[in-house]
Amino acid sequence: MERRRATPDAPARWGTAPWSVMPGIAPADVPRRCDVAVVGAGFTGLSTALALARAGLDVRVLEARRVGAGASGRTGGIALEGTAVGPLPGVDRCLDTLARVVDREGIACDLRRQGCLELRHAEGAALWRDGDHGLRVAEKVDGGTLDPGALVEGLARAALRAGARLHEGAPVRSIEGGAVVRLRVGEGVLEADHAVIAVNASTPQIVSLSEAIHPALTLALCTGPLNGDTIDAIGLAGGQPFYTLDLPYLWGRLLADGRAILGAGLLFDETGDLCRLRLRDPEALEAFARLEARVWGLHPALAGVHFTLRWGGPIAFVSGRAPLLGRLPGNPRVIVAGAYAGHGIALGVRAGEIAADAILNGSRLPAWGSLER
Repeated sequence: MERRRATPDAPARWGTAPWSVMPGIAPADVPRRCDVAVVGAGFTGLSTALALARAGLDVRVLEARRVGAGASGRTGGIALEGTAVGPLPGVDRCLDTLARVVDREGIACDLRRQGCLELRHAEGAALWRDGDHGLRVAEKVDGGTLDPGALVEGLARAALRAGARLHEGAPVRSIEGGAVVRLRVGEGVLEADHAVIAVNASTPQIVSLSEAIHPALTLALCTGPLNGDTIDAIGLAGGQPFYTLDLPYLWGRLLADGRAILGAGLLFDETGDLCRLRLRDPEALEAFARLEARVWGLHPALAGVHFTLRWGGPIAFVSGRAPLLGRLPGNPRVIVAGAYAGHGIALGVRAGEIAADAILNGSRLPAWGSLER
């Protein structure tokens, strides 16, 4: 499996992210039967498949497009601890889990735990100016950065080595419960003892939930390489990523080559189908224009900086922002995970291990992740 640049497997209408993602795998027919069917080849799905395959189960990963084509291959690569609502039971050491898996599987994703800066808008002098307010560092918390494309590829390779099978271009049309789980994949049917739905923002297109999932496309920019003086001037010489604790939201990080990634803004589709969104649509063009002007105004050293890439990545929220990690009501053989609200890298890997443990050992899934809360 040779690597290549960018992610043409993701909708071209979402732009190009600055990550190198696995181009594909040897095609294989979806079988009629397996132990566990995992829907979605991102951080959570691949982590689940890896853990189950290491335990000797026949695991099939079903990906509608290509590995890493969704949120996992289009994230900004900021690894955060816990969840969007803070640490929760069972997921309070997500970064340790991520580091353990990366080290054990030899995944070269440039994971750096240099901490993360939490910023807050305030009056008066500050590191940056954001409109009429300054931006100050409120706190430095546990966190870091990585190459998300390399992490997706590394997890896929590890799952394959463990014995899992990955099927690209295998969209799941529907799921039925009973003594076994029946998944309609393309024109065929796959039966499995268990299934894990790990497709994040696309979950509502596969299963109906009482908990409403709100999918959106989050927007990001990548600059050309910044010189050392500019990086020093804007206060990012330490390499820490950042995000704001209040609105208007802003997040960002540096890449190893000195390019900066900055993101803000969300695009929604009234039907919830993000594939209908295009970055050339007027709303998207206006959102990027606002973001570019905002970045130029943050610091004199950034005035007029050149942007080389513009892209969008799927993200999903639920009311209260606690993620989903529970059994499908009326169909306990199906586990649904997702809606991480921007905390999906380390949490996604940890959630995959939790889902696998529930299947292997019958462990209870966390109450906070219930789909009937």
